[in-house]
Amino acid sequence: MNVKKLIRMLATTASILLLPLCATQASSSNSDAADTDMEKALVNSGFKVKPATTSSQRAQLRRLPDSQFEEVKQNGNTYYVYADKKDGRLYVGDHWAYQAYQGYLKNKKLRKDGAFVWEVHPGDKANNKTIEVWNGYPPFRDW
Repeated sequence: MNVKKLIRMLATTASILLLPLCATQASSSNSDAADTDMEKALVNSGFKVKPATTSSQRAQLRRLPDSQFEEVKQNGNTYYVYADKKDGRLYVGDHWAYQAYQGYLKNKKLRKDGAFVWEVHPGDKANNKTIEVWNGYPPFRDW
């Protein structure tokens, strides 16, 4: 085997091995804006993080309720906003993101209660279903 082929093969192997690391770092940068578990859950549910960059945005952020969602209608669409006043950020999500977050809360409670829970089609917000298995039994509605 000549040296050029060996170098090409090593470069290809290195790029294959390092590519997943780069992808992991890029995807984790989206959740860097989220500090708490709730904020991470919001981002994972599809909420977008919008920093308050102007004084009027910061003033509006301060007027939003603490630890609550606010429903906002804009151009005929409904959005759900959650204020992170400490870091001056607004979490904005559509109906599907809000529904995904509510599903996350439900699944978290079910897991705490001892259910084994997994999601079907987690990437498809409109068709995502949760399946609960209680002590090894399938969903009761299937009986």
